Amino acid sequence: MKRINQVAMAVFVVVVLSGLSKNVTSAASSPFLFTGSHLEYYAQLDVRLPGVSTAFLPPINTTLSARFGAGTIFGLNITEEVSPSSKLLGSLRGYTIETSYLGYPDSWLLEVAFVEYNDGQYNGTLQLQGLAQESLTELGITGGSGSFRGAKGYLVVTLVVNSLPTRTFRHDLTFL
Repeated sequence: MKRINQVAMAVFVVVVLSGLSKNVTSAASSPFLFTGSHLEYYAQLDVRLPGVSTAFLPPINTTLSARFGAGTIFGLNITEEVSPSSKLLGSLRGYTIETSYLGYPDSWLLEVAFVEYNDGQYNGTLQLQGLAQESLTELGITGGSGSFRGAKGYLVVTLVVNSLPTRTFRHDLTFL
């Protein structure tokens, strides 16, 4: 009788543990999908920190074409609110290449970036690319993973704090 109880308990433990591992595996491979049409966060730039490198690529010929060809690599924190001390949601990493022959204030930057996002409910990445300008920056959302798998849409960037050494950009994302 004692042996039957031990076997029954062992079978019970195996069934419970296999059920738990199945749920953990399912949660990891199928994150909660974002089904909304809008998302907003703030990208925090502090030029004193090592998150920006303007030495990535030098300009091709500053005599003839301003900063054409110059590249910058960046890695910025993204937060829930304007304040840099608000809840951290992830990071924005990528690069820009100067594509204008005119230079500032008519800078045109090719931007390629990805967002690593986790607000506790949604967790995944977004791929972005497009033309960044002083007057208007609108980037395409060209894909995603995790909660944002297969995302398409656009992102409008607005400068909301310009008080060097810090700058804060609002990112308004619209999903199609």
